[in-house]
Amino acid sequence: MFFLNNHQAFRDLDLEQVRRMLQTVLEELGLEKRDLEVELVDDDAIADLNEKFFSRLRPTNVISFPLEEETGGSGQGAGGPLGSIVVSVETATRETGDLGYSVEEGVVYYLIHGLLHLIGYEHIGVAAEDAARMEKRQDELFSLALR
Repeated sequence: MFFLNNHQAFRDLDLEQVRRMLQTVLEELGLEKRDLEVELVDDDAIADLNEKFFSRLRPTNVISFPLEEETGGSGQGAGGPLGSIVVSVETATRETGDLGYSVEEGVVYYLIHGLLHLIGYEHIGVAAEDAARMEKRQDELFSLALR
């Protein structure tokens, strides 16, 4: 079960569309019964988190905070809570709008990215094939969510 909290006033969103798309992804990964907290924020809020946890003085698109250690990118675990994903709606709008996606679709794209991090996928500081595996899975899940 996931909890979607909209803490931004930058843009009106169809939160039901975001919920439906994310639910499809969670079901595909077999994670629909795991607790997940999703926070939608603006650039100022995510920049504060980015500075606090990663010493980066800028906004970013998504940050994941795992609650359970997982490896291998399988999505399998003990069934406890997954963690939290924070997405900047402001950054998602900027980064995905020119690609022809709605803001909601852009938000879901970054939610998928964050979710994959929570279940063990990585693209930074890993072998190229591991980064490619994450990108491929992200694209597959995004295509599924868009249906």
